[in-house]
Amino acid sequence: MPNFHQNPELLSELIFALEMSQGEFRLFLARSNTLTQRDRLIQKLQASFSGNLAQLQLDESVGELYATIGQQLGDQQPDALMVWGLESVTDVDKLLVSMGLVREEFKNNFHFPILLWIDQEISRKFIRLIPDFESWTSLTVFETPTQELIDFIQQTSNCVYQKVLDNGAGIFLEHTALGVGEFVYQELLDAQQELSNREVRLEPKLEAGLEFVLGRTADNSEETALKHYQRSLELWQQLNNQVRVAHTYYYLGLLWRSYELWHGIDKDTSCSRTASYYQKSVEIFETANYPNLAAKFINAWGEILQTLEHWDKLETVAHRAIELHKIYSHPFREACAYSFLAEVELTKNNYKQAKKLAQKSLMILNETLDKASNCTSRKEEINLDWEFSYHQGKYLFSLAKAEKSLGEIQASIDSLEKAIHTTKPEYNPEFYIDILTELQAIYYKQKEYLKAFEIKQEQQKIKQQFGFQAFVGPNRLRDIKLNINPALPQSKQRTNQQKLTQEIAASGRQHNVEKLLERISRPDYKLIVIHGQSGVGKSSILHAGLVPTLEGKSIDTRDVIVVLQRVYVNWVSELGKVLEKKLQIIKNYAINSNGLNSTEEIFEKLKNNAQSNLLTVIIFDQFEEFFFANMAAKQKQEFAYFLQECLKIPFVKIVLSLRSDYIHYLLEFNHLANLEVINYDILSKNLIYCLGNF
Repeated sequence: MPNFHQNPELLSELIFALEMSQGEFRLFLARSNTLTQRDRLIQKLQASFSGNLAQLQLDESVGELYATIGQQLGDQQPDALMVWGLESVTDVDKLLVSMGLVREEFKNNFHFPILLWIDQEISRKFIRLIPDFESWTSLTVFETPTQELIDFIQQTSNCVYQKVLDNGAGIFLEHTALGVGEFVYQELLDAQQELSNREVRLEPKLEAGLEFVLGRTADNSEETALKHYQRSLELWQQLNNQVRVAHTYYYLGLLWRSYELWHGIDKDTSCSRTASYYQKSVEIFETANYPNLAAKFINAWGEILQTLEHWDKLETVAHRAIELHKIYSHPFREACAYSFLAEVELTKNNYKQAKKLAQKSLMILNETLDKASNCTSRKEEINLDWEFSYHQGKYLFSLAKAEKSLGEIQASIDSLEKAIHTTKPEYNPEFYIDILTELQAIYYKQKEYLKAFEIKQEQQKIKQQFGFQAFVGPNRLRDIKLNINPALPQSKQRTNQQKLTQEIAASGRQHNVEKLLERISRPDYKLIVIHGQSGVGKSSILHAGLVPTLEGKSIDTRDVIVVLQRVYVNWVSELGKVLEKKLQIIKNYAINSNGLNSTEEIFEKLKNNAQSNLLTVIIFDQFEEFFFANMAAKQKQEFAYFLQECLKIPFVKIVLSLRSDYIHYLLEFNHLANLEVINYDILSKNLIYCLGNF
């Protein structure tokens, strides 16, 4: 069994070893089971260390430890350096591998001991990924008392459960709102595993609560969350805890709802499964005589029934929801329940009743918003915006449909226009598109063809922005927005990069992006010349495909910095601004107040990038415009020199993209510069990449 009483002695020994290693490189690893314990130990070490202890907390964007330490310390040589935060790094495997590649550099340039705080998972990765480096290390393991691990699980489970139960089927609470750390999932898993190693078995109630929290915080994998929820449900059923069974059913339904949204599976199947779970949740709350809890979750059931167009069932649920919300006084939920009835009446062609019900929803909403204008927390702020910028649009949409059916065309147009102006498309892009479709149809029927055409354009823009369709040719693909419905979990894996990849795939250009990415990844391609006819989609591939794919990527352990240039009047200073801004955003470098206003300053920065383990990709889009803005021989000579010197700098790639009918303009650079690196042939078949029509 672990001896927890040794922890103070182990800490003293670690501090002594650090102090005795001053002036030489040694790597010490300290492992703790929980972040709470680690933070306590760090505080004690800070207070007890006698020398100059430098400290570095890593964030999620760090990709290379050696370069990060060098940037942090500069020329300083402290007595020791303490590093923590490895668990927050997005790609910790890449960071560890890069450490192994520059192992000797640590020893040659850092003449001081480094203490690295790690958890159990990272400890295993050290052994697996960089065994040569691991052999240099000295590991100190600080054990956590068994009761402290159990208390941690119990307190976390109770805290999360109470907050999500109080919240009901409202805004999905993220880690901060739950009162837990961002890495609580891994901490709980480690605590569970450590207790298992000690042959300590959790009581069923505690295990059931733990499995629920693990499901609720497993935000990187729906499949993982599903397993935890199912295990939790099984245990609560065995314990006959009906409230917790009902609550877990709701989260199983929510999981399937978000899974359908993010993965595009069959909507009818996923929504039917969601509706079944929501129904079980509400009915068990009611049967167990907890109508106050049924009130918190019943609207979610109503919304999924509306999606499925199960109107008879929705009518029954809506009437019960109104009763509950009146008893337990929740005006926002009550307004939503009335809107369910408005939609039901529309299907019955009872347009006057539908109009009254939609107006009642809006009246309750607006009165409640007026009273709640002074929000006191981030959660309240999000909830009020959700009501104003989403639910209000829903109620207006129901009202507009009733008004149109009653022949009140102008009133319907006014309601739809207001819905468009108040609704945020990112909350539910499909619903926003429905509003536009309804308004476009009315304008067309009224022979307002220009307005109908403008709405149609807006429709296409929204569809493209949220990845429902692709724009190709003369309409350049825009950056894709994410659905940020605050009622659903937002997994860390759902990045703009993934959505953009979907968008390019929809446009049929994914293979082009992959080919270009392959060239950029190869050391023998210093220059790439992309050309194609006007309107073929060159800018689309760059803006919505290549650039977002490269951003956040590493190639041969080097982080990629992408500089996209489209301005060719005073292009040197403009390029300098873009380069510095990118370095500030991605690597948190300070911006030079004087800027980079000469090619020489840019060259120096690019060399620094190479030394900092970066790969810089400079893309000149619509490069044919350069020749219109820089017609003088001196201006062309300046760019030729820039190209010549950039091709000599290691880990710099240049991409020129231009129309095929201007590609011969590049030949002039063969005579204006020494392009030995590319065999004096800027239009070599090995350098050019032709982008053809579909």
